[in-house]
Amino acid sequence: MIDFGDASPLRSQTLWHAVAYGVSRGAPPTLSFVRPAAPYVSIGRTRSAREVDLTYCRRAGLPVYRRMVGGGPVYLDPHQLFFQITVPARRAPPTGMQTLRALLSPAVRAFRACGVPAALDSYGEVAVGDRKICGHAGGQVEEAVVVVGNLIEEFPAEQAARVLDLPHPRVRAEVERQVGRYVLATPVDPDRFKSALVRSYADALGLRPEAGGLSVYEHRAVRQLDRLFESPRWLWDVDGSPEGTWRVKIRAGVWVCAVQVGSGFLMASGVEGRVVDVAAVGLVPRGARHDLRELAASLKGARLDEAICRLQSWGEEGSRLAAAWSRAAALAV
Repeated sequence: MIDFGDASPLRSQTLWHAVAYGVSRGAPPTLSFVRPAAPYVSIGRTRSAREVDLTYCRRAGLPVYRRMVGGGPVYLDPHQLFFQITVPARRAPPTGMQTLRALLSPAVRAFRACGVPAALDSYGEVAVGDRKICGHAGGQVEEAVVVVGNLIEEFPAEQAARVLDLPHPRVRAEVERQVGRYVLATPVDPDRFKSALVRSYADALGLRPEAGGLSVYEHRAVRQLDRLFESPRWLWDVDGSPEGTWRVKIRAGVWVCAVQVGSGFLMASGVEGRVVDVAAVGLVPRGARHDLRELAASLKGARLDEAICRLQSWGEEGSRLAAAWSRAAALAV
């Protein structure tokens, strides 16, 4: 067990990545903790930095770093305590979902030990009811598997939406609304939570917890990772443009999507395979305005498969909308 305490935004990423390299080289399974000393933005290994409003982040003094595990862009700050469970890949179950469930189930038990009625839902999210209480990401770093989670003591939905590259204030407001609806802070005592996590992961792995620190190799890895993560080349390693489409995963099964139509946008929100809201926003072409309003009314409340069929019969623009919604729904699973 390694508790890094408060760390700079950069080190709050590179410290646990160094642990993953250490475990890959033979260090024991490790549970680590870190709290960022200042806000920043992190983006997953395979996602484009264009999903982040980099101009806003620069002006606001928010660093943006690419991590080596999955997921989209997320806002992190000192009101979130992060934990990372890192095990040799040979000890992980054969599939990604099995690994996720195996390595998040002890966190669920820790939340419950702290009085939070958490459960692991069908998507592998740590949730209370239909609200996510623990952001997570996972992946493999060399021969180690790492799953990252957090204790969210406070969460500013407005800021979480603001750091994203979104095409219109109405789209940003919808993302903020959905984040406020489906992400729940659980301000339990962090020391109690850490103790509960240590006990829970030790029991799950059949190991005795021992306090530890970074090895010489891991210290060297931290310095190398510092340079890598601050490199523009690493940030832009995955490029890509929205191409008139914006997709945001709020939590598993919940998404917001916007597609450009002329100078305006058709925006939709989906929850559990159903389109819950549709709206035309911005400078929609005059000739398409009435048709879009009728289309939006017919799609609201429809199952996603029904909505996609209706869109595909709406010509070339509809087919593009259908493809964007399908990708947004797939992203949110």
